[in-house]
Amino acid sequence: MVARNIVKQTTQQCLITLTPVAIVLVLLLLLPQQWLSLLAYQRGDGDWWEFLTAGFIHFELSHGVSSIIGLGVMWLLFAEHIKPLPVWLMLVATAVMSVAFEHWLAVEPYVMPTVTENKGFSGALYGFFACGATLDIIKRRPFGLVLWLLVIGKVTAEAVLGQPILSFSEVDRVAVMGHLGGAITGVFCALVYGFNLRHKQARQ
Repeated sequence: MVARNIVKQTTQQCLITLTPVAIVLVLLLLLPQQWLSLLAYQRGDGDWWEFLTAGFIHFELSHGVSSIIGLGVMWLLFAEHIKPLPVWLMLVATAVMSVAFEHWLAVEPYVMPTVTENKGFSGALYGFFACGATLDIIKRRPFGLVLWLLVIGKVTAEAVLGQPILSFSEVDRVAVMGHLGGAITGVFCALVYGFNLRHKQARQ
């Protein structure tokens, strides 16, 4: 009975947390292409808000659908860590930093040729994965370290090579530097959240 209640509460938390994110992604997919162009990151000819918006819009429908499926995968892997405010703040941070890393590092000679446009939620998803795996390690969950090594190893190797090792995306140019930025930010968010959680527990 206790286990059933825990599963029910976890499911409710996941629904409350991830459903609004999925709705936002779907609504953004429905925007006119002209509006999406204004929200995408454009190197050398953009505006400051693109760093806030580019991480939440997509090149095409299939690109957006894959991101929503990615949220479902995060639910399956890290359900116990999913809570509304921490996850929403983490997703904003990872999305913004993924665009920032593309701006800083997706240039020659690191990436050939220099990336001039960027959009997509994949950087935030890599951040979500890295954050969840780090929290698994902090809580000593099985396979947490394996998941962490997989995601950090993948984004690091791809950043060094300047191209994806393995990708299921139909987008021509995969944002490898954005994935690195998202993952690093996700680890940082997990460490901050874990520290705050332990501090609160110590005070009780």
